[in-house]
Order: sequence, then structure tokens, then C-alpha cells
Amino acid sequence: MLKHFIFIAFGFVFFGTNILLSSCEKDMAIALNNDNVDALNLASVDSLSVQITNLTLQHIPTSGAGAILLGRYDREGAGSVSVAPYFQVEPENYNYSDIPEDARFDSIKLVLRTHNQLHVQGDTTKLHTIRAHRITQRLETTRLQAGGINNVEIPFYVQTPAIFGDQNFQIEEAALGELSYTPRPGSRQRLAIRLNDAFGKDLFDKMQTDDARVVSAANFAEYMNGFAVIPDEENTSVIAYNDTIQAEIHYSYIGAGGLRTTAQRNLVIRDYSLKYNKFSADRSGTPFQGLSATTPLPGAATNGVGLVQAGTGAAVRIDFPALRNFLQTPGIAVNRMELEVEIQSNQNWMYPLPTGQEGPSLYLANSSGVALDFIRTPFTTDIQRGQFTPANNTGQNAKYRFNLIEYIRVVNSESIIPRSLVLAFPPALLVGTAHSFMIAAEDNTPKIKLNILYTKFN
Repeated sequence: MLKHFIFIAFGFVFFGTNILLSSCEKDMAIALNNDNVDALNLASVDSLSVQITNLTLQHIPTSGAGAILLGRYDREGAGSVSVAPYFQVEPENYNYSDIPEDARFDSIKLVLRTHNQLHVQGDTTKLHTIRAHRITQRLETTRLQAGGINNVEIPFYVQTPAIFGDQNFQIEEAALGELSYTPRPGSRQRLAIRLNDAFGKDLFDKMQTDDARVVSAANFAEYMNGFAVIPDEENTSVIAYNDTIQAEIHYSYIGAGGLRTTAQRNLVIRDYSLKYNKFSADRSGTPFQGLSATTPLPGAATNGVGLVQAGTGAAVRIDFPALRNFLQTPGIAVNRMELEVEIQSNQNWMYPLPTGQEGPSLYLANSSGVALDFIRTPFTTDIQRGQFTPANNTGQNAKYRFNLIEYIRVVNSESIIPRSLVLAFPPALLVGTAHSFMIAAEDNTPKIKLNILYTKFN
């Protein structure tokens, strides 16, 4: 009877640093009418090592509508990240006829309100200080051009002219005003930075007298480039604020009844392409201190640890050098391929691991680290987010898992230029959050493995 069956054995192959792929878990399926029982069997495979490289994604466009991020946080082993919003403003309207001749200037305040969707990184229990500065250089977007002599490629997430998170625009050294406060996450906190009275009165006087510099959008843009809000070096958290930030110019006058009446005019953001979050990182004294857009760091230089951050673009390239050879081995058929990445377990309430739709994704990058595409959720066009498994009380780290069955085509294709897997945050989170996490390591090797379910034919 045995000769009338064919046994198809499925084996799990675990690819990872120092993992020997010598055992298989059997899941038997039966087909009839085949006398060659030995045609299919199990095979052992030598261990395949994983290599990581820490790199920085280029040209992250943080301009446009969306949350304003403001603050600074420190992360042990990775340094600090600061985020400062820069934005152009203009009068809410250019008709000043309702300002009486005898009106007097009272104050000017720059007002921020916490975002409806709470986003916090870091310690919010300590006193924070922020300072408003006047921008002295006109904010402008940049359009990236692909091609040229060096055949430059641009990231897939750059679709329009933008201001990028690492760009610098000059500001006045002296602050127009500052505010110290204790954050209240989860509440509708309103921050009002009182600005310099001389600055505010000069602006109000121009409005009151219909000065040419404030009567049109073009003229006002020449007169004032906008504001930047800079976090203090002692701040300990980054928080999201609504992008409805505005400058309130308060004034008063004697009304018809002889009583003093208060009123205000507002400066608001109209062109959201000229509002962006400026990210900067200080990784001095950490294994990542040499990391930059032009200087990637191999895993050996960071003790096998990988750093993934939104905003700054810190990301991790993951390579399995022998994967292509294995997938092209004659007589095998891959049924499933899954990437598993363990995350450092020293997370706490200050740095919650992003889960669900907030989780990381996998990009396909060229040899220069430019992200040209992404790994999709199988059978969809959606970017795939890592499936999250939390840490447990037995010492098991948290994990992200990715289905890589569609990546097999990329690896095996002779017509596609090789693309590396890069672990990073998806575009919406990359430009609008301050999420971060670190890949776990053991004995200076990253805790990453590739699980492959395959059928072996002889």
C-alpha cells in the first residue's frame, strides 16, 4: 500500500545568525498513484547569517498639513532628538478698517494647542521651556529631480516639492519670547508664548496705518518670513500640537458706550507647504555617533544593535547574503517566508512601542539606501505594517513579524536590480511622529531571523 502514496514533507528553515537549520517540523500531505516514494524528502541546510547596517533615509518631507511636533527627548544608548516647527504666517485678512484710530496695542502671543490624537515621546513630568524666534530666511520648498549624469534616484515617498526635515533656515539669535510649562498629556493644553512688545507694537502700527508691507500676501511675505519654536536643551519629551498655531495680536479701544473694549487680529498659517518640522539628532557618546545620511554604520560598529527612528530617518538595512542562492536551489518550492525582528526589552512608559497601524514597515532600497518601493501586505497594494507580539514576563522580547512571500519575486528576478530590505517607519509616521525603537542583540549579533516554510523535491 505504501507505494501508492507520495509523502510531501514540509520543513521550517530558520535563517539567523548562528542558527543551524538542521531540523524540520513535519506536516504530511498525501497524493495517490505515485510509485516513487523517495522522490520527495527533507533536507538540512547550513546556517545562513544575517547582516545589518544602520543608515539614514534621505529627503524626508516634513512639510504640509498635519501635526506640529515640538520638543526634545533623550534615549539611552541612542542620544537625543530635537524637533522644532518652522512656519510662515500672514494676517487672517488684509482689511484693517475695523481698527479704530485711537486703538492701542496690548500684547502679542503665539498660541499652540495639543493635538487631538495624543502623541508623546519621552518624560513629560519635568518642566519644559520653549522659545519663539523670528525666521530671517524665506521658507521655500525644493523639487527633487531624478536622473542626471549620476542617474540619481529619489525616494518613493517624495511626490511633490517639499521642505525636508533636515533642512536649515536662518533665525534671529535672540528669542522673541519664551514659555516654561509642565506638559499635561491627554488634556487640551493651550500654550501661549508672549512675544516681544516692541515687535508686536511695530506690527500693529503697520496694520493700523495700512502700511504697504502688510496689505497683501506677497508684501507680507517680504516683510516677515515666519516663526520657529525651539525647544530648550533640558526638555525631555516631544509632543504633537495642532497645526492651527497662530499669533494673536491683542489691542483695545474706547467703545461707543465709553467703555474700553478689547479685540484681536490673528496671524495664521495659510500655505501649509511652508510649515515643516525640523529634526536634529545628537548621538554623541553612543555607538551611533557617526551615523549620518552619508555615513552608514555596520552592525559590528553598534554591537549588533539597530536603531529605527521617525523624523531623523534612522533605519536598518537587513541582508541575508545567501538567501538568493537558497531560493534558487533546484527542487524546492517556498510556501511561506516570514521575517522576525526582536526589539530591546528595556522599553518603559516614556517610549511605548508602536503597534497596529503605528508599527514599522519594510522598504526596498537601492545600494545608496534610497527607498524606492515598499513591501506590501500580500494580495493588496497597502504598505505592510509589522505584526506586533509584546514582551512577556519570562524574558522574551517584543517582536515584529513581516510576511515576505512577495519578496521572493524580488530576490529571484534577473531583470530587477537588487533591492535591500530596510526596516523603517511608513511614510505617514516617518514624517509626522517621533516614534523610535532599537533592535535587540545577543553576543553582538542582531536578534533577527527568517522563517521559511518550504517543500523539498528530489
